[in-house]
Amino acid sequence: MRFPREKLVLFSLRAEFVDIDELLHFSKKHRAFKRSYYITIDYPDSFDMLLVRQGELAKILRAANNAATKEVYLKDVNEKIKHTDSSLVNVAFLDDQLLAMIIAGLQDENVIRELDASTVPPMNLLKDLTVQHFSGILVISRRNEKSYVLVNEGEVALVYLAPGGRTRDDLIKYLKESGPEISIKILREVPEEASYATSAQVELLMTSANRVLEEFSAILGRNIVKKIAEISLKSVAKEHTFCDGFAIGDDARFTGESKVDADSLVRGFAAFFNMLAESLSTISGGRHITVFRKALQDYRFALNNLKFFDYIKEQIF
Repeated sequence: MRFPREKLVLFSLRAEFVDIDELLHFSKKHRAFKRSYYITIDYPDSFDMLLVRQGELAKILRAANNAATKEVYLKDVNEKIKHTDSSLVNVAFLDDQLLAMIIAGLQDENVIRELDASTVPPMNLLKDLTVQHFSGILVISRRNEKSYVLVNEGEVALVYLAPGGRTRDDLIKYLKESGPEISIKILREVPEEASYATSAQVELLMTSANRVLEEFSAILGRNIVKKIAEISLKSVAKEHTFCDGFAIGDDARFTGESKVDADSLVRGFAAFFNMLAESLSTISGGRHITVFRKALQDYRFALNNLKFFDYIKEQIF
């Protein structure tokens, strides 16, 4: 079974040569594994999926043909490996949003409908969900692949395709190319973790903000920029409370983290940029737009995909 992932760590290793317990304890020894990942074990008649959240084993689920998915224990996994030939192990990193959606999809709870492309064209389904302002998860199956889509108020919010792809355009292309092979399970559920902005989105906005602060520091001096950034962030936090999870360090850079939905995250960072631009426009001699443009040049397309510039008061690009 093939699932979406951020990065494949181990691929199709024979299970008898893999120490599962050691894999699960890597987070204690290696900081790179202090994150979310999954271990899948494919057997001839079923598969196990060990889901690890931030280095801690969260759940083990076993799925088999014509049988309900069930939760099992680590000893059950070890026993299955011991008595099964030709078992294959894969390990891949993923973010917490995808992990939450996989758990919801495998547990088969809150399923309101299952359909296949031969009866309901997927494009028609997306239109119907938009009209209904539906919120929930779509689990898309194609052959041995499972992909996941989070829908929020009828809009595609997150996309995780098994063969790769993270945008709505990728999803549309995938659905059109797959034709009648597609089947879709609809869950009226939005796990809390899945509603948060992804770590990649947070990193993009923090990196963009830090590039802007670096450019202004080179012109105006770090201390002045640090003070203005602190005042701007404090002011923005009155409306966008998640900003309290961030701070401006002594090096005039963003530090911290916060869990918030993607739309609120983008609006909050845009408000910070607007406040910063307003404060720096005078003392920078009217060069602030040029500075913003230079700092954000490498990130403009990614930011545009987040609709970041929709909330920026001044035309940067």
